[in-house]
Amino acid sequence: MKQLIQKPEDFIVEEIPLYEPSGVGTHTFFAIRKRNISTLDAICQISRVLQVKSSSFGYAGLKDKYAVTTQVLSVEAIPPEQVLNIELPGIDVLWAVRHPHKLRVGHLRGNRFEITLRNVSLMALPAIEEKMGKLATQGVPNRYGAQRFGNRNNTHLIGKALIKCNWDKAIDYILEDTSTQISKRLKTERERHSSEKAITYIPHRLRKLYLSAYQAYLYNCILEKRSPNLAKLLDGDIAIKHANRAPFLVENATIEQPRADAFEISPSGPIFGYKMQQPTGQMQVLESELLAEEMVDPTTFRKVAGIQLPGTRRSLRMQMEGHHVKSIDNELRLSFTLPTGGYATVVLDELRFLVATRKSII
Repeated sequence: MKQLIQKPEDFIVEEIPLYEPSGVGTHTFFAIRKRNISTLDAICQISRVLQVKSSSFGYAGLKDKYAVTTQVLSVEAIPPEQVLNIELPGIDVLWAVRHPHKLRVGHLRGNRFEITLRNVSLMALPAIEEKMGKLATQGVPNRYGAQRFGNRNNTHLIGKALIKCNWDKAIDYILEDTSTQISKRLKTERERHSSEKAITYIPHRLRKLYLSAYQAYLYNCILEKRSPNLAKLLDGDIAIKHANRAPFLVENATIEQPRADAFEISPSGPIFGYKMQQPTGQMQVLESELLAEEMVDPTTFRKVAGIQLPGTRRSLRMQMEGHHVKSIDNELRLSFTLPTGGYATVVLDELRFLVATRKSII
C-alpha cells in the first residue's frame, strides 16, 4: 500500500519566532532550512564546520527529520559572516544576525505546517474538512507525537531507567543502536569503570532529552485517561490560560467550565518535576496512581543523572489556527498553525481513519 507522505517536501514546517534578533550582542541568531536532517544532527554538522562545541548552540524547538523545515538557531562567539559561509548538503543558511542572548527552548510563537497527503481518495475530502473544522473549534489533543520517543521508540524507556537509577538498563537501551558514537563510548566506559560512571559520558543535552521523553510519556498517559473529554474541567484541576499559559487551581469546575467552552482555558496534565503545581481531588489521585503503577517515587524528579527536573503543567488540548484544506488531483494539501510544543503528526493521527490509504511513515 502506498504511503501517504512520500518525500520530505510533503511535510513543510516553518518556525514562527517569538522575537527578532536585535542586531547586537555576542550570539548570532541564524535561520536554516534543512531537508531530511534532524535538528540535533544539523547542529552537530554545523558545529564541526565552525569548530565549536554543540553546547554553544541554542534552538527554540526540535524539528522533524523527514521533512523540509525552517528554524532559527543561535551560536555564541561566531560572527554572522562566518555563519553565512556555511555550505552543507541538505542545510541552507538563510540569514544571520547578532543578538545578546542564547536562543532557548520554547522561545517561539508556534509553527506553520503545509502537509501533502498523496493517494487520498477525494471521497474523504468532506469528512476531512469537517474534522479539521471540529479540531479548530474544540481543540487538538496536545499529545506528544511518536517522534518524541525516537526512531526506536525507546527514549522514554531510557529516561525511566535513569529516573530509577537503573544505569545498566539505560545503557543497554542505548546500546541497541550500535552505530552511534555514544554507544561505542558507553560500552568502553562501562567495561573500564562502571555503568554509573559511564552515564556521565552521555552529553548533558542527550541526558535531558531522555528524561524529558519519559516526562512526555507520563503526560500522554494522563491525556489518554482524560480522553475524549479534554475540555471538561474537574474540581481540583490545574487549568491553563491560553492567553499567557498561566496555571491556576480550579476550585469550582461548574463556574469555570464556560471559560473552557470558550477556549479561554483548558485542563492540564503533568510534566512531573519538583516544582510542578499539584492538582487536588480526583486529578491528584489519577496522577499519583500513574506514578505508583510506574513504581516511580515523585521525589526522584529533583535531580537525575546531573539533570534537574523542575516540571510544569501542559494543556491537554491546543488551538489550531489558519487551517485550510485543498485538493489537487489525488493529493490533499493541509495547512495550519500550531502553538509551540504542538505536533502536526497528532493532527494527522486524528485524520488517519478518514483517508482511504491507511499506511503512513509519519
